[in-house]
Amino acid sequence: MNKKFLFALMFNIVETLVIFMIGLIFKLSPSLIIALMITFFLTRLCCGQPKHYNKWYRCFIWSALTFTSVYALTNLDLLANILLTIFTGFIATGRADINDLYQWKGKNSNYSDIDEFIKFNEFDDRLIEFENKLKERDNILYLLYKYRFKENYTFNEIYEKTGLENPRIAEKLDKIAFSLRIYCGI
Repeated sequence: MNKKFLFALMFNIVETLVIFMIGLIFKLSPSLIIALMITFFLTRLCCGQPKHYNKWYRCFIWSALTFTSVYALTNLDLLANILLTIFTGFIATGRADINDLYQWKGKNSNYSDIDEFIKFNEFDDRLIEFENKLKERDNILYLLYKYRFKENYTFNEIYEKTGLENPRIAEKLDKIAFSLRIYCGI
């Protein structure tokens, strides 16, 4: 068997046991703990591709904090807690990533001038020449340019395609934006 698979399996078992033990610390019945865990995991599976962290400890901390907050609210109302668990599971798919709302959409985008320029000058000679030079010099930068400015991918989608962390994506996009603004006179 693959070492990576064994590590992932062991991690998931330990993580599940810790989450279960957190529920016991809150003096919840095992059946309620299992029901909330299953609701969360099924929501993640049904609503889309579950969002994962590259580092195991980030995943563990996020899961522990999520279930701690869900378990802490069980004293309020069971229906409200189930709805909160479903909502949390949906957020964990990455489809409700709040960063996507502000970094790529609306007036607050750092790249709205570039988006507008590309939209109205798609066949501009300077823009085509910039794209060709970028493709020749650095394939990763070209892919980021293409994904962000041509295909309007979100940070999460770019991460899934390239495997680059969000800070690295932002850093490289800023570099592309600076070069494009100078080259095309935006």
